Amino acid sequence: MADVHQQNSNNEINMLIEQARWGDGQAFLKLADCYRDGNGVEKDFVGMISMLVQASEYGGIDSMEDYMKKMPEDSDFRMVFDAIDKFEKKQTDEANLMAEQLIDKGSPDGYTVQGIMAIERGDTLEGRRLMGQAAAQGSTFAELILFFPEWNAHNTLNIERLKELSDKMPIVNVILAKFYAKSERNEHLAAHYYLKADKKAFLGKKGARWLLGNHQFVDNLSLSKRDIERLHALADDCVIEESDEIIAVDTLGTE
Repeated sequence: MADVHQQNSNNEINMLIEQARWGDGQAFLKLADCYRDGNGVEKDFVGMISMLVQASEYGGIDSMEDYMKKMPEDSDFRMVFDAIDKFEKKQTDEANLMAEQLIDKGSPDGYTVQGIMAIERGDTLEGRRLMGQAAAQGSTFAELILFFPEWNAHNTLNIERLKELSDKMPIVNVILAKFYAKSERNEHLAAHYYLKADKKAFLGKKGARWLLGNHQFVDNLSLSKRDIERLHALADDCVIEESDEIIAVDTLGTE
């Protein structure tokens, strides 16, 4: 019985991913729910936020704040969002209290919030220690933050470690793709990671536009007519048809 439930859950997730890959805002919204609740995917704050950003871009919700306000106030992810929001609004005592409440509930993201606040006030050593503690306890939010130069002790983007995480955290593929597209000028690797992101509906408008504008220049990368059509829908661009091919208008290109 459990196997049947799991199969149904997998089928639902796959259907939502395919709809989202065509730019369906409601599908992105439902995927955010899946990452929020751990239905068919690992429960993950980063995954939920990534889906909410795209749900907002494609008309699934008016704003991320509206979505968060509908969540129970004691929801871990709602508390993380509210704590960071309060800190940004200089409501430090309230933010600290919420971080402590998260820790008391067993959520490692309480340490993530404390780490963010420590680093922002200039205590980078304590901030990195807290962030490392959060990551060690399973916070993908902290794990992701620590890869960025302004947050880690090495002041560099840890590319090799990001590659190791690209299957676990689909949004990492977008980060890698942008790195290879902009910093390395390596179109082949940029396309590789954008396509990996696309498989899980993390590509986004800019990624779709990059693939449309550059796929013809990447060796061994061929997109079908349906791929091109879908990427145009995801890029949210006007298209024209000519000789049975869908051709990008001039607004397409690199990010």
